[in-house]
Parts: sequence; structure tokens; C-alpha cells
Amino acid sequence: MANAPVALRLAMEAVNRGEGAALAEACAVEADLFALSAATADRTEGTAAFLSKRKPVFQGA
Repeated sequence: MANAPVALRLAMEAVNRGEGAALAEACAVEADLFALSAATADRTEGTAAFLSKRKPVFQGA
């Protein structure tokens, strides 16, 4: 679990909810879940770590 656990969970949810859905519905699900992932502390940590050229320390929040 070296990767951001919240982002991974939301990505899997997008795949599961989008499978078999109409394109517009699947895109709406993906957009909603992306907005949730963009508002996490882990996103801030990932960006800061990338800019600092260090490994991120994700907290799952």
C-alpha cells in the first residue's frame, strides 16, 4: 500500500460503478469520485512530495 489508499479505493469504485453503465453516467461517476480524491490530504501530500522530489507519506485521509 505504498500508493495513496484513498485514491486507489476511489479508482476501483469508479471502475466497478462505471462498468456496464452508459458513457454519460460512467463519466459523471468518474468526475464525482475525482472531485472527492482531489479534496484529500493525501493529494496535497502527493503533490508536495513530487515537487520536493521525495517519497510521499500517505495517511489515508
